[in-house]
Amino acid sequence: MRAKILSPRAIPAVAALILFCAPVFGAHSQAPEWMHAVVNAPLPTHDEKTDAVLMYAEENLTVLSTDKFRTVVRRAYKVLRPEGRREYGTLEIGFDSLSEKVTSIHAWCIPAGGKDYEVTDKEAVERAPLKTEIVMTSARQKLLHIPAPDPGNVIGYEYVLDWRPYVLQDVWYFQQPTPVREIHYSLTLPTGWEFKDGWINYPEVKAHDAGGGVWQWTVGDLKEIREEDEMPPWRAVAGQMVLNLYPPGGTKNSPPTWRDLGGWYNRLTSGRLTASPELKQKVSALTAAAPTPLDKMRALAGFMQQDIRYVGIELGIGGFQPHPAAEVFEHRYGDCKDKATLMQSMLQEIGVESFYVLINTNRGAVTSEMPAYFGSFNHAIVAIKLPEGLTDPSLIATMKHPQLGTLLFFDPTNEKTPFGEIG
Repeated sequence: MRAKILSPRAIPAVAALILFCAPVFGAHSQAPEWMHAVVNAPLPTHDEKTDAVLMYAEENLTVLSTDKFRTVVRRAYKVLRPEGRREYGTLEIGFDSLSEKVTSIHAWCIPAGGKDYEVTDKEAVERAPLKTEIVMTSARQKLLHIPAPDPGNVIGYEYVLDWRPYVLQDVWYFQQPTPVREIHYSLTLPTGWEFKDGWINYPEVKAHDAGGGVWQWTVGDLKEIREEDEMPPWRAVAGQMVLNLYPPGGTKNSPPTWRDLGGWYNRLTSGRLTASPELKQKVSALTAAAPTPLDKMRALAGFMQQDIRYVGIELGIGGFQPHPAAEVFEHRYGDCKDKATLMQSMLQEIGVESFYVLINTNRGAVTSEMPAYFGSFNHAIVAIKLPEGLTDPSLIATMKHPQLGTLLFFDPTNEKTPFGEIG
């Protein structure tokens, strides 16, 4: 399952590939007024270890239709220490080439002395993410080096992203690894559309009605979140706003629930468990000598762990929708959701019911108290409904469900643990 832990609205990041490209020095061109406005502005609260501060940021979402959104992102940093060059001197924009398009990129540097510099799309480098387990993906990254990201200088960028939403929802990640002086979010809606906002790890900020279907939120003087050993996951501590959007005639009495998102995923996986004749034959061969239902399940689990390689092919919606079980079996590979699908199909052939379970592998990143939002999960496992009365000391990852009985949680991608145990 594709893990969209970070919003596709990018943050500056180190990009080693840039080091192998011809150096980009940028042309002299005036930086925009929104950057010049912060050159001499007071810095947000920070300490001597702070490499850079985010002086100004805005994220502007325009809803063009139910299947086309446009986001404009602007950010301006002031570099404070030499380490800030490496961390904030390269812009990295992540996007999905099948559902998202970066239509414009501009970046600038305002030196403490001298003329402004500008770089644009022409100097950008595009690459696939460096993920060894994903052999084919529509995920891409745009990388752009910002000239002279030296201490005392202000660097910033603006880019436009057109994207097709899978769910009518957006997430604003306003708390950053750097102190934030001022950060804004705006929403422009067509006539008749409505919205509901939900807040995580931060007190609710009321939207300002700017008229003409435009709504605005502003947050300021935010403390940074620094990486620490054994710290909770980023999502568990960072301030975020979840925005749900409703076209005319849409259900707008309440925001979507986790059950609603589960229903969406059920529809996405509909029909994927159908077994081919070859798959049915394999299940029969694997379980023929197994005397008990538990032995049969163990035989299938062993096959999943040892014979189905973990390989990801994630193109567009394929980052979330599993391949059909028959295809996964035929090719003998798949990612977590593919292996979960094949496991369910095989269990179905021996009369055992099972269910998809979507999780976030960073414990605490998502809780039931948070607003339900798309992209919360990065891994898929299986919940197996155990036959009535079946017990065994090895089946440690179980829970009692009020309607379904005893469920065993099993991760088909984990090859080192026995059946039923999640590492």
